[in-house]
Amino acid sequence: MLTLVVAALISLVLTGTFVQIAKRAGWGKVIRAQGPESHLTKAGTPTMGGVAFLLAALIAWAALGGAPLGPELALALLVAGSALLGLYDDSLSLARKRRKAEGLEEVQAGLGARYRLLVQGALALAFAWWAVSTGSSLFGTAWLDVPAFAFVIVGSINAFNLTDGLDGLAAGVTVIVLLFFIGSPFAAALLGALLGFLWYNGHPARVIMGGVGSEALGAAVAGLAILGGTVWYLPLVALIPVLEVLSVVAQVTYFRLTGGKRLLRMSPLHHHFELSGWSETRVTMRFYIVTALCVAYATLLRQGAA
Repeated sequence: MLTLVVAALISLVLTGTFVQIAKRAGWGKVIRAQGPESHLTKAGTPTMGGVAFLLAALIAWAALGGAPLGPELALALLVAGSALLGLYDDSLSLARKRRKAEGLEEVQAGLGARYRLLVQGALALAFAWWAVSTGSSLFGTAWLDVPAFAFVIVGSINAFNLTDGLDGLAAGVTVIVLLFFIGSPFAAALLGALLGFLWYNGHPARVIMGGVGSEALGAAVAGLAILGGTVWYLPLVALIPVLEVLSVVAQVTYFRLTGGKRLLRMSPLHHHFELSGWSETRVTMRFYIVTALCVAYATLLRQGAA
């Protein structure tokens, strides 16, 4: 509890400071023209706020959570590596925005998908190999467990990244998901830091976490599940991020098979509900409720299996 509270207070200060710095530096979010029209008003909202809450979480965890020599050190390194990848991608997007503003030629919006997956895969395999070598198991066979854990990590990173599309959505959903892992000092620190961040990220958001935050959250949740031996509960606990990524896969597949028809009004899933008439806050709140029910049920299942 102390770790959680300290992380929340540090995050509150760091995120507020970051908002002011980001405004002065012009680190404003670039909004996709293909997205919902209502999101165009978010253009220019400070992005990359994940830097603030991740620093807060790491500081509180290192000071109070038994780090850095504990077994969660590898998890912290996985999260930091994923955050750096997301930060690099965010930086490329900001560079593109500046070049467009200056009337210069177009540059790539961010890091290409294949390169992102390559780096994510390398980070995931390194963590998976370490986890298996220290006793974590899924199928009981190392040659199956390592690629399976790596797949879970890469899938979680991209699922949480897709979930970060509405004010407070990814942060709030992750706060509820982390309650499932609350016995972990790292989870407690990250949960507290996200609460401090939500003070500024709730609708209307004054700051957006960016890929640096969302990709780190996905890595953290997957790593916590692997270390805690609860990977089989992850699709239930993180049902919303799972549905978000599945909605994109389904939309793209249906579009190609039908020659241009759409299964959903727009993907990821939260945009479909927005274009169906739900307000942004309604989508966010109902996704929170679904996540809370899933986490509660998964907790009961885990207790029954113990």
